[in-house]
Amino acid sequence: MSSSPNDTQSDPTWQTAWAWVRRQHAGEGELDAAASAELAHWLAADPAHRQTYAEAARLWLLVGRVPPAHDVPSPDAEDAAR
Repeated sequence: MSSSPNDTQSDPTWQTAWAWVRRQHAGEGELDAAASAELAHWLAADPAHRQTYAEAARLWLLVGRVPPAHDVPSPDAEDAAR
């Protein structure tokens, strides 16, 4: 990703892309026809939209592969097990 975290917070394109990715993957199920058409229109409006959406989708996938903090043993627990 080419932007720093602070840049993405103030970037309306990033915020819109991230909102679409969350909407698609956050348990809301498939987009309905109207939402799919709205997303397609937004993606077609500017090549930067499609690129930013792809970056947001990659981030979503990567974050999903990081275990929650409570699933990672603390260093103290590992020492105690030895």
